[in-house]
Amino acid sequence: MRFPAQPRSILVLKPCCLGDVLAATALVRELRLAFPRTKLDFAVGRWSRPAVETNPRVDEIIDCGRVGSGRYSPAEYLELVRRIRARRYQVCFVPERSVWLSMVPWLAGIPVRVGIDSGGRGFSLTVRVPWRPPRNEAELYLDLARAVGVEPRNPRIEFFPREADRIWARGVLGPARPRVVIQPGGGVNPGMVLPAKRWPPDRFIEIGRRVLGLGGAVVVIGTAWDRAAVAPVLRQLERFARPGRLVNLVEAVDFVRLGAVLAEADLFIGPDSGPMHLAAAVGTPTVAIFGPSSPEVYRPLAPNVVALYNPVPTSPCFVNGRWNSACRNWACIRAVPVDEVWAAATRLLADRLTGPVAGSS
Repeated sequence: MRFPAQPRSILVLKPCCLGDVLAATALVRELRLAFPRTKLDFAVGRWSRPAVETNPRVDEIIDCGRVGSGRYSPAEYLELVRRIRARRYQVCFVPERSVWLSMVPWLAGIPVRVGIDSGGRGFSLTVRVPWRPPRNEAELYLDLARAVGVEPRNPRIEFFPREADRIWARGVLGPARPRVVIQPGGGVNPGMVLPAKRWPPDRFIEIGRRVLGLGGAVVVIGTAWDRAAVAPVLRQLERFARPGRLVNLVEAVDFVRLGAVLAEADLFIGPDSGPMHLAAAVGTPTVAIFGPSSPEVYRPLAPNVVALYNPVPTSPCFVNGRWNSACRNWACIRAVPVDEVWAAATRLLADRLTGPVAGSS
């Protein structure tokens, strides 16, 4: 069946993970611009749901449960198929390289199935988009739109904070400028823990000291999995920070509210992670520090993003969703020095703020 000129309904199936789901919002944006009257739904896992649950371009969110986000049972898989079949979608886009996820719309009886054909795993699709790595993830997902004649107009990833959360964030961050969010942790998703993505804590401490030296505020974020990486940063910065200049939001905000914090910030500095993609998605200037993963593939599709990457002979050691566990010294992430990060940060801050960075207070 050919792709309809004006589809009645479209489903985007992308269960995991936070950064990847945010990358898929570029596809959602272009589909909504091309088909403003089409019912456009998004099927996502519970872990990654916050990345799209406030997106006004999406009509309804379908819960994938654990399917596509770690281990799941055959019964859970068939239940997802059943629920999708009941909605009688006309088109499904599958920005995935999984044979089982590509089969979901086929088993659900969706006539037009557009997805990625990686190593023959897209046999159940009606429109197969070849994957030729390396390819930026967001651009790869946009290739699905291009394959059915939708040429992206102004592609970028998006996140839409709630206004109430933005008001709350302004109160928490206070008046000091620049407001710089740092993420010493990261590298945790369902089914994978990759601490090799983490920039060393002592380097975040030095960045924090320099921000505080400008009279700015340092905002530290992280989850329960980040405690070991975050603790020394907070402990050392507390020695230098004036009251109100060090904001500890570790384990204090969910992903949706974090989007509001990032939207009110002047800069984000952190590794290839969900919060890094979130910062880019809300339009906040972002210094993205890459190590085991390559920015050629994972750099967010957004303006005002500086991706820092100094590959070593074994780089990248995270390829096609798999990490080479033989890489233990993490030389790739350590190859990005403090001065390089600071130079990128000051350039972005100079553009963000009305006056020179050195004059911030």
